[in-house]
Order: sequence, then structure tokens, then C-alpha cells
Amino acid sequence: MKRNILGALMTLIMAATIAAPVVHAQSSITLITNVPFAFNVNGNALPAGHYQIRDLGSRATLIETKDGKTQVMGLYAPAGPSKPGESKLVFHKIGDNYFLAEIWSSVRGEGLAVPESKLEKEKMASNRANGGSGAETVIVALR
Repeated sequence: MKRNILGALMTLIMAATIAAPVVHAQSSITLITNVPFAFNVNGNALPAGHYQIRDLGSRATLIETKDGKTQVMGLYAPAGPSKPGESKLVFHKIGDNYFLAEIWSSVRGEGLAVPESKLEKEKMASNRANGGSGAETVIVALR
């Protein structure tokens, strides 16, 4: 009797373990874009190209090249509710450098704020010290 209960319990645990990632994968949101310039996110330099932005949880996001060779994952703070039909990436352009600042997804229903990296803060300070006006905002659409 104990052996039957233990066998049934182990089967249930294995089924739940296998099913959990499948359920999560079906509920994740993937958005696609083409970023026409190299950019920085979380202190990592990423090349220009096609990207997939994947929702991994309430705040976790994976940014990867379409071929999967370059990836950056981060936990980002909510930036507020998004407008219907408005999915986009917002970049700060400082000189010739681009920094990912926000990720907005109408599918998700909210935006995420990417914290400024040390490099972005340094570039901003240098730009202002040299008479610059700070950062320009550049928007790239997501689909």
C-alpha cells in the first residue's frame, strides 16, 4: 500500500515538474524589433540588429538577438501603464552612444524602466560638462 501511494506521489511530482515550464512558456510575451544602432543595457554593449524581447515574469525581461547568440537579462522597475497599441523601446542617445531606458508593451499592459548604468551616468556628466544638453530620446517600435 505504501509503495502504491509513494509511486502515485512521485508520478504527480514528475508531472507537475514537467508541466510547469510548459505552462510558463505559453504565457510568456515575446516582442520583436529591429534596432538600427548598437546600444548598451545593464552595462552590456549589444550590436545593431533584430531582437526578441521576452517577458520572463512580472519584472524579469530577456533581450536577445534573433539568432540567440547575444543575451541580456534584467529585473526592471514598473514605469506605469502602457497605452493600447503602444509597444516600443525608448533609448537615451548621448553623443554617439545609445542606452536602453524603457520597455513598453501594450500586451503586458505596462512599461518597465531600465536603470541608468555607470557608463550612461558618466557619458551624461561628460556631455553636460562639454556644453551638451543631456540625452536625446530615440524610440524604436516593437511588434
